[in-house]
Amino acid sequence: MIWLTIPAALLALLAALVALRHWMASPARVLDEIEALTDVPAHIKADLLDCIDAAQDADRKTWLYDLSAPLVMLLVLPFVPRSADHLPKWARNWDNDVSMNGDGHGWQDEGGAWHDARIKPPPEGALLVSHSDPAYGGDCYYAKGHHPRSFWARYIWLGWRNRASLMSLELGEQIDTPVVCISGTPTVPRNTERGHFVLQSGDVYQYRSVRRVGSFALLRNYGFKLDNARYRADGKASAVAIGRSLKRRGD
Repeated sequence: MIWLTIPAALLALLAALVALRHWMASPARVLDEIEALTDVPAHIKADLLDCIDAAQDADRKTWLYDLSAPLVMLLVLPFVPRSADHLPKWARNWDNDVSMNGDGHGWQDEGGAWHDARIKPPPEGALLVSHSDPAYGGDCYYAKGHHPRSFWARYIWLGWRNRASLMSLELGEQIDTPVVCISGTPTVPRNTERGHFVLQSGDVYQYRSVRRVGSFALLRNYGFKLDNARYRADGKASAVAIGRSLKRRGD
């Protein structure tokens, strides 16, 4: 009976998605990597593990919005005005901490063509325009060929790339002391072969590692995003709980 098998299949798919997300958020390998660090004292590791526990607790509060974002955004975004910078208040748990129109910038060449600064770096002296600025007329690095305010760009940004990031920020930590790197290198780009860092600000920590896997990068990122907090005007560090994530190198 098809009418019985379809609900069963949907439930099985949902269960598989929940299990997959739980596996991707698991800190087991992160804990192994931290334990293997020889340049981090035991008392610092203990504080770092406390931060990982706090990040896990935040993740338990956001996982439902994170998992449902691809479907919810399909239903919500068609009704959001092009002029909007954020989702309606009733949908704020799926909103972005910067803007629903992305976090990038672009510039305009002498011929009037627009370029995303991440795709084509601007020449010296070029005026950078935020993707959220109504004056911006180009596309965006996460949805090439699509304007940041288009349905598709917003769907990729909110439904896939940065799901429920506003909620993660609200569950984050306020950073009032300088951020220092106590292990590894201060930045670990995706195109590195292998690397890590441990960042610290008071009793707040972030662990991030990258390892090359063919043409992809295996990322682990746990704690609170001190690497981003350094550049935020509000000094807030979002909670992050990524036990494993496979992404294209350089994206």
